[in-house]
Amino acid sequence: MTFVEQAVFTSAVTDRSAGYHVVAQSPGVCEADVRELAVWCPSHDSLLEWGPDAESFNFHPLPSGGYCISRTTPAGWEYSGRGGHRIYTHCLLVPRDVLARFANNPFSVIRAATAGGMFALHQRVPARLEPLVLAGSAVPVDQNLLARLAANPGPRAMARLVQAARDTVCLALSGEPSAGELMAGLFSCLPPPCRTEFSFSTGLKFSGRRPFRLIAMSDDPAEQRWLAHQHNVQLLDLRAEAAANGTPLDGWSQWIARVLATGRTSFLATQLSKRRFDLKADDLPALGLQLLEDFEAVQMQTDHSPDDRGTVPNDRGTVPIFAQRKWDCPLPERDEQHEWDCPLPERGEPDPHADSPDLEPGPSSSDAPLPPAELPAAASERRQGHAPHRQFAKTAAATAPTTRRCAGPAAQLTPDSPEVLAKLEHLDDVVYEAIDGRPDALAELETLWPKLLSELGEDLVAESRAQYLRYALSVWEDTAESSGVREPARAVTALDVLSVLFDKG
Repeated sequence: MTFVEQAVFTSAVTDRSAGYHVVAQSPGVCEADVRELAVWCPSHDSLLEWGPDAESFNFHPLPSGGYCISRTTPAGWEYSGRGGHRIYTHCLLVPRDVLARFANNPFSVIRAATAGGMFALHQRVPARLEPLVLAGSAVPVDQNLLARLAANPGPRAMARLVQAARDTVCLALSGEPSAGELMAGLFSCLPPPCRTEFSFSTGLKFSGRRPFRLIAMSDDPAEQRWLAHQHNVQLLDLRAEAAANGTPLDGWSQWIARVLATGRTSFLATQLSKRRFDLKADDLPALGLQLLEDFEAVQMQTDHSPDDRGTVPNDRGTVPIFAQRKWDCPLPERDEQHEWDCPLPERGEPDPHADSPDLEPGPSSSDAPLPPAELPAAASERRQGHAPHRQFAKTAAATAPTTRRCAGPAAQLTPDSPEVLAKLEHLDDVVYEAIDGRPDALAELETLWPKLLSELGEDLVAESRAQYLRYALSVWEDTAESSGVREPARAVTALDVLSVLFDKG
C-alpha cells in the first residue's frame, strides 16, 4: 500500500503564524519541503480566473527528492477583511517511485487523486493531516487525448508546443483547447524520464517568485504585452501557431508531427514505453531523427503491402505490386535498362521456399504479373532494403509482409497490442527487480522467461533482452567505488539474470 504525505497552504491564523503559510501537514513532511511549499504556493489574487469553478493544478520538485502535485482554488473570503477571495492550495507530496508508477505523468496522478477525493476542500483545516493512500498506475501515453489534439490544434501546432517547451525557460501558453489539456498532451509527447524537468501551473498568474517552466496565459492583450517583457518568458498562442508553417522543427518535434498526422499514436506509445536510462530533454532531437527514420520505413512497408489480390494502392488506383514499383519511381527515362534501378520499399527477407528469390508474390507466386525471367539478374540485390534497426525490431517485425503464415501464438500478436505491452511491462518489472536483488524475482523469471519466449517469439523480446543487458552492465559500472572495488553480490545477481535470459537450453 502506497502513502503520500499532504499539506495545506492558505491564509489563516494559527499558533505558528498568520497570513499565507502551511497551516497543516501530515507527519512525514520535512521542514525543507515546508519551506519550499511557501515559495511555490500562491497567495492573494493569484488565479487567472475567478468564480466557484476556478482552479489551477500545479507541479514542481521538492528538496526531499519527491514532487508536489497541488490544486489551487478560491475558498471563501480573506479572514483579514481586506477583500477578495482566500486562495487555498492542497498539496500532495509524491515520492519519485510513486510518480514513476504513473509514468512520471503528474496529470495521471491528478486524475487518480481527484477520483479518490484526495483534493477535497477543508472548510476548517484540521490541526493534523494524515497520509493518503494513492492507488493505481498509468500507461505512458494518453492516446485518446492525442487523437483529439491532433484534430485541434493539429499535429504541427502540437509539435511546435513540444519544441517550444524544451527550448524555453518559461513558456506562457494559450489556445484552444485549454492550457491544461495542451500541457497534458505535451506530457504524452515526452519520454517518461524527461517529464520531471517540466514544472507547470495550469491557472496561476505569472510570478517571478514561482519559477514554473510552463504557465497558462489569459487572452487579455494588456497582460500578454506585460508577459512579453518579462525576463526569460516566451509566449505561444497555438491558435496562431496552427496556421503558421514556417517554424523549423528539430528531429523530435518532426517525429511527433509525423506520428500525429498519420494517427499512429500506438507507435508513439510503444516507443515511449521503452526504458531509456538517463535520457534528458537535450537528447531528444537526435533520438527523434532515429525514430523518424524507422517510422518512415515502417510506413513505407505498410503503404506498399499487397492486398489479397497481390495489389497495392497508389494515386492512379489499385495496381499490381510490380507495376507500382515500376511506375512510382522518378526516372529521367523509362526504358528497360533503367526500370529497376530505383530504390524499392523494404520487403523483409525473401522466402527460401518461394519459386524464385527475386519474386515477392502476394497470396501465391502464380499471381505475379511478370515471370522471373523478365527481371534483371541484379534486381534481387537492389530489392533488399536495409534491415530494421535493432531497437525497432518489434515494430518492424509486426508490419513487414511475409510469404508464409505461422500458426503459433506470436503470429496472432502485434507489438502495439495492449496484451503484448502488458506482458513486456510485467517482464520488465520482474527482470529489474531480480537484478536489484528481490529474492523471489529470479525464481519467477526462470519460469516467466521461457513462457513469454514461446508465446511472443524471439523477435518481440529481442529488444527487451538487449536493454536488460545494458542495464546489467550499467549496474556493474554504478557499483564501482572510487577505489575500484565492486559489490560482488550485485554483480553475481546480474550475472544470474543474464544466464536465464541468454540460456540457449
